[in-house]
Amino acid sequence: MKRLLFILLCALLVCGACPAQRRFRVGVHGGVNTTSYTFSRVTIGGTEFRPGRARAGYGAGFVLQLNLTRHLYLQSELDYTFVNYSFRARGATVRDITLRTTRLDIPVLLGLRFGPVRFFGGPQFRAADSESSSIPKLLSVNFNRNTGIIGGLGIDIGRFFIDFRISGYPRPYVRNTFISNGTSQRVKVPRNIVYGGSLGFLF
Repeated sequence: MKRLLFILLCALLVCGACPAQRRFRVGVHGGVNTTSYTFSRVTIGGTEFRPGRARAGYGAGFVLQLNLTRHLYLQSELDYTFVNYSFRARGATVRDITLRTTRLDIPVLLGLRFGPVRFFGGPQFRAADSESSSIPKLLSVNFNRNTGIIGGLGIDIGRFFIDFRISGYPRPYVRNTFISNGTSQRVKVPRNIVYGGSLGFLF
């Protein structure tokens, strides 16, 4: 996967050096996100955990876009994103836990453009990530996945663009590691989807 990513990024840079006018473009974007994270209630060390309410996050990044034809383009990004999750713990008391993940993601997208409207999709590679829990002793989570898929819809307005995207994993479920008071347990997670919206600008 890393070798494929390196080859695709090199292709973007080499093709971008070609003299074709406006073939290669660089930009920035930023926006907000929210999550849909589900799992069956699980008890670890006498404490029951279940999903909490969806919480908002945000992110920003750089965009490299290569126009292959009038309607087809290849795009790579370097995105620094904060994604927030919430959990409810029921033991002697009921407590809400917020888990913030900080991610450095590299999507590699193939897109179709029809006038101002675009459709895109492709793999998303995670170069780095970290998690921070509001009550780390009670619950922390290892998400255990570094590669996902992403797709969405975009609208171009001059040099500005608006994207709506969904990212997740191409499997019926994944297993995440929940850690509570030193005890770890693998938990089946049927859904870990991030919905995002962003505003960007191409130079």
